[in-house]
Amino acid sequence: MKRRIPLVGVALVLSFGLAASLPVLAQDTGSDADTTIDELFGGEDTVETAPSAQAQAANPVEDAISLGKVRVGGSFSGTIGPTFMWLNPWNGGSSFFSPDSSSLSFRLKSTLYVDARPVEDFRVHASVKAAWPFSSTVLDTDSEEVSVSNLKVFELFSDFSVGDSVFFRFGKSTVKWGVGYFWSPADVINLEQIDITDPTAQREGPINFQAMIPIKGTQNNIYLLAILDEDDIDFDTTALAARAEFLLGNYELGAGVYYRSDTAERAMATITGPIGNFDVFGEAMVSRGSAKSFVTSIDEDTPYIHYSSLSDSRDKFFFSATAGLSYADSRNNFSAAGQYYYNGEGYSDVKRQELINEAKQAIYKLSMTGHAADSATVLKGLATAIYGSGRHYVAVNFSKSELFTEDLSASVLAVANLSDFSGMVRPSISWDVTDYFALSLSGYFFWGGGEDEYYFLGGGGNSVSVSLGATVSGSF
Repeated sequence: MKRRIPLVGVALVLSFGLAASLPVLAQDTGSDADTTIDELFGGEDTVETAPSAQAQAANPVEDAISLGKVRVGGSFSGTIGPTFMWLNPWNGGSSFFSPDSSSLSFRLKSTLYVDARPVEDFRVHASVKAAWPFSSTVLDTDSEEVSVSNLKVFELFSDFSVGDSVFFRFGKSTVKWGVGYFWSPADVINLEQIDITDPTAQREGPINFQAMIPIKGTQNNIYLLAILDEDDIDFDTTALAARAEFLLGNYELGAGVYYRSDTAERAMATITGPIGNFDVFGEAMVSRGSAKSFVTSIDEDTPYIHYSSLSDSRDKFFFSATAGLSYADSRNNFSAAGQYYYNGEGYSDVKRQELINEAKQAIYKLSMTGHAADSATVLKGLATAIYGSGRHYVAVNFSKSELFTEDLSASVLAVANLSDFSGMVRPSISWDVTDYFALSLSGYFFWGGGEDEYYFLGGGGNSVSVSLGATVSGSF
C-alpha cells in the first residue's frame, strides 16, 4: 500500500499542473465566464432568493456577480402532524377507526448561507444546516454511545479563476456528476444518495479541489478533481477523478473516471437531451470492485443478530445503468418524470432469499433464548440491509400545481422493485393557506409478499399510513 503514496501524489500534482498549463486551450470568455460558474461546476448552490427578490431582479445573472456584494440568507421549515398506520387492511386487518399505530411527528430544519464576491474572479460561499433534535446519540467504533450535533457545515468553498480561462473550486461542496432523477449510478462522489421521496434535495458533498477547463471555440468542458476523505485525510484515501462534457447537437454527453487506491475504480457515461416534448437522460457505470459491503450470512449470537459481510470485492466487475425521461407543461402546471434503474450491485434473487431465510432462523433462535423482544429490532435491521438490494427498479412521479385553485397542488409517487414485484405509492395534496403556511395530506401504500423488500420497508406487511401536516416554511 505504501508504494502507491508517491504515485497518487505525483498524479495529483500532474493533474492540477495540467489544469494550470492549459489556458491557451480554454475559451476566452471574458468577464461573462463567471456568470455561469455554478453551472460549469455542475454544483447545486444553496443560495436561495425570496420570491419578491426574484421578481424585482432585472437580470439575476448580473445580480449574482455584482462585485463587492455579500449576501446572507437561508431557509426555514417546520412541520408537525399525526401519522396513522394500518397493517394489511385489505385482508380483513385493522379497521379504519382502529389503526395499528399512531404517532405525532415533528420536523424542524434550517439552512443559513453567506455568499460573497469581493472581486470579479474570487468568490466564497458557506452554508450551515441545523435540524431537530439538535443532537443525537450514535455508537462509536468501540460500541460506546456518543452525542453527535445536528448542526453542521454543509458547504464551505471558494471559486476563483486564472485569466478567465481555468476555473477552480476548493473546499467542501456538492459535485453533481449524474443526470438521473431518482437514481444516479454515475454520481460516485457525493456523500449522500438521492432520497427518492425528495429527489431534488441537495446532497452533501466531500472536500474536493476542482479545476474546470472550457475548450476554446466549443461548449465542451473538462473537469479534474481531487477528493479528500474527511475522516482520514491521507494520500492513500485521496481520490482522483476526471470528467469531460461534450455538446453534440441538442445532446450533452459526459464521460468520467474515478480512482482511489483502497476502493473500487469506476468509469461512467451520461447523456441528456430532448426527444419531442420530453427530456431524456441516461447513465451507465462500471466498477472494478464495489464500495458496498455485501452481507454474506446472518446468524444468531445471543443476545444479538450477527451480520457477516464482505467488503473486498476487487476481483469482480459491477455494471449499473439507468434511463428516464421528464415532461413539463408550464401552461397547465403539470410535470412528470419516470426512470428505470438496473442495480448491478444488488443481490441475486437466490442470495437474497438465502439471507432472508437465515434472518428468520436467527430470529427464531433468539426468541427461544428469551430475547423475543429483540425480534422487532432485527426486522428493522433486515429492512435496512435489504433496502435497494434488488436488481431492477422503476419509479414515476406526477405533479400538478394550481389544481382547481392556485393554492392547491397534488402529486403521486410510485416506486417498484421489479425483482420481487413489491413497491410503494405515495399520493399527496397540499394547500397553501398563506405564502408561508401550508396544510398537507399524504399517504403511503406498500405492497409485496412476506419476503419482499417493500414488505419490510412498510413495517412488515402491506401497510397503509396517512399523515397530516402543518408546515411553516420560507426563504430569506
